[in-house]
Amino acid sequence: LVVIGHKPLNQPPARAAPVFFTAGAMIGYYLSTVLCIAAGSVFPAYKSFKALRTNDDEETQKWLKYWVIYSIFLVAQYVADYILCWVPLYYEAKVGFTLWLQLPHFSGASLVYSMFIEPFLNEKEETIDFTIANSANIIKEHSTKVVSSITERAGSLSSEVIKRTNRAKPTQKD
Repeated sequence: LVVIGHKPLNQPPARAAPVFFTAGAMIGYYLSTVLCIAAGSVFPAYKSFKALRTNDDEETQKWLKYWVIYSIFLVAQYVADYILCWVPLYYEAKVGFTLWLQLPHFSGASLVYSMFIEPFLNEKEETIDFTIANSANIIKEHSTKVVSSITERAGSLSSEVIKRTNRAKPTQKD
């Protein structure tokens, strides 16, 4: 029962519903992040566990596709959050997209994977494999140089500390 002026009304004023809807719909960055991570990880992780446990190849493929798409989504959302944060209902759309990817009724991850990711990776597979193989060699070379440099620097610093310590010792006279 709402009272405007001195007359009781059986319904709230017409403007109260949109204000309530807008306030309820705006979940914001922090809540959307929690919801995306929770909804995007907990249920799919359990379903992946079940698929692996039953050795159902079709279900395992479905959840592997989901994890590929979800990992790309996680990386992309960091950039998108800075660019699109001003778009109305952006955060709600993120949560909706996360649910769309995984819910069996939609199978969004399988759709995105087969339409975009699989063709792209098939086209670029050799280049990606070559880059990964070369990156491992480059990292190995540079890590060896870095470890060698650190070892040399540590050796020279320790000898310097010993020299200074010996110079700073007071001489004892008998």
